[in-house]
Amino acid sequence: MFDLLYTLAHPGTYPGGVDRIGWLAALTGVDETELRQRWGEFEPVLESGAAGPGAHGRDPEIDWVATVSSDLGQPCSESMLRTIRADWDLTRRAALRSPHPSALSTLDGLRRRGLRVGVLSNTHAMEIRTWPESPLAGAADAVAFSHLIGHLKPEPAAYGAILSQLGAMSERSVFVGDGGSSELTGARNYGFALVVLAEEAPRTLAPHTLPELRRQAHTCVSDLSDIPALL
Repeated sequence: MFDLLYTLAHPGTYPGGVDRIGWLAALTGVDETELRQRWGEFEPVLESGAAGPGAHGRDPEIDWVATVSSDLGQPCSESMLRTIRADWDLTRRAALRSPHPSALSTLDGLRRRGLRVGVLSNTHAMEIRTWPESPLAGAADAVAFSHLIGHLKPEPAAYGAILSQLGAMSERSVFVGDGGSSELTGARNYGFALVVLAEEAPRTLAPHTLPELRRQAHTCVSDLSDIPALL
């Protein structure tokens, strides 16, 4: 079982080298610190699937932007909201369309050996709009996105959902992830036979987190192509 973003697909940054909130702050003129705090409060609601459609049928992500920017004295025009919707998570969309070849070859190799492959990810709808177009979609036997199943990693029900789809038992399963959202600890607590830290993303983006992430996993790999040898 694999995490999706920053494990199988590696998004880059927005133009200018900023993340989603930095990009939104620059577009809207809203204070970045305040915007980041508000997003931290809203994202778990969004990823659990609990955020319904906004005003005028807007996507909940866009309705959130409209509401927060207005609350903070920088209301967005409809034109600006359309621009934000068009470019929202463009880096994730690109990463899903063109994942690294080693991710695809790893999944293909595991399936050719008769192993079932699942994907479990904390997501919201707009960031994975290009999932149906991704080569990864055809390389997995089961997929569980948090906003669709109503449970986030590291909740036990999230792991249970994907294992149920796969018809698998945790004690005969392997979890592979970059360590975000306490997913490695959650997988160990759920009883996975092997919990693997995929080091590429934390090594590049947050190397200071590696010692703790390594403690949370049973083992680690520098590249997904190392996974088959572990099994």
